[in-house]
Amino acid sequence: MTLIDTLVPLFAVIGLGFGAVRLGLVPAQAVPALGALVIRLALPALIFLALTGASPAEFFDRALLLAYAAGSLATMGLCVVLARFVFRLDRPEIAVIAIGVSMSNSGFMGFPIGQALLGSQAATTVFAHAMMVENLVILPIGLILLARVQSGGVSGRALAADLARNPLILALAAGVTASALGITLPGVATATLGLLAQIASPLALLVIGGMLASLSGGARARPVALILAGKLALHPLAVWAAAAALPGAASPLTGAGILFAAMPMVTIFPLLCARAGAVSGRLAAVALMAATLASFFTLPVAIRMLGLA
Repeated sequence: MTLIDTLVPLFAVIGLGFGAVRLGLVPAQAVPALGALVIRLALPALIFLALTGASPAEFFDRALLLAYAAGSLATMGLCVVLARFVFRLDRPEIAVIAIGVSMSNSGFMGFPIGQALLGSQAATTVFAHAMMVENLVILPIGLILLARVQSGGVSGRALAADLARNPLILALAAGVTASALGITLPGVATATLGLLAQIASPLALLVIGGMLASLSGGARARPVALILAGKLALHPLAVWAAAAALPGAASPLTGAGILFAAMPMVTIFPLLCARAGAVSGRLAAVALMAATLASFFTLPVAIRMLGLA
């Protein structure tokens, strides 16, 4: 299977989601609910099944986790410095940039593309590691930066409560526990979760298209350009550099981790940044649309360079 055979169907499904919303076949108001189905049901089912079907040694890769975390933090830090001292951007824009360059669209794009190129088990393993870094490290830092712009701020207790209710984190914890204890699900439960897991990839891609069709424009060019360069180029390069530089941070899955880092930013990016005001939300929306479109050209380059196709 060629790279074109792999990527074009995935982006075609995104295009179908975009067209379905723009043509009125699916109301724009339904897109968030479909996204919630992916995040709250389909992806948790997929994660749980994958982890219960492997031993802890198979699904935990310390090297991958270390390289992905170090690369993501380095990308965030460098882009914040550039935004503050080189581009002289204001605090809301800096907060948007910090999140945009360091949080990949692991669930809606990383997993479907990774599954097509690497297989379901490897893609699920890398997705679980990316999710841990993004939800336990990057997202809390990003929320703290956004809170500095808000009048109310955010407390550590609220952050902990959000993480404790996150369906992906709960599925990860449940899968690890079940695997460690050797718990086997009844056949009916496994089959039910399997059906949910099967819809994760196609529905996620349709949601991406629907969300893009619902976005509105209007943002300054310089911060958008910095987000695109940071997310699509600097982030994967930073993960690669971390794997090469840190002792013991190279593993067979590191290349897959770099692929996940090369994805555009997480789809809830505009929703997160809207907490800091309408201007921040528009900047995030424009950057998300531009990065997703640009990834059609940048991802094939990254995949070729990584030798995954």
